[in-house]
Amino acid sequence: MHRHALRRGKQLSARTKRMTRKPTVSKRRNLLEGSRKPASAVKRKIRVLQRLVPNSESTRLDELFEKAAEYIVCLQMQVKVMKIMVAAPSPKDSDC
Repeated sequence: MHRHALRRGKQLSARTKRMTRKPTVSKRRNLLEGSRKPASAVKRKIRVLQRLVPNSESTRLDELFEKAAEYIVCLQMQVKVMKIMVAAPSPKDSDC
């Protein structure tokens, strides 16, 4: 009787292993399928960034990021200049 219980326990553990293997395979499949989608999303975002940053359509990815950073700094400076221009008194406001 003891042998039968051991044999049955081994069968259960073999079944359990099989049951846990299948989800692992499907998880791997899902990861592979899921990894394709983000890659296309990243490519799409890179294309959008290339359209936004001037003269960056045919640059490498590292150059694109450098140009994007420089362009952001340039835009920030333009905003600062515009704020200064708006805050400056206009000729109509002067007492002359």
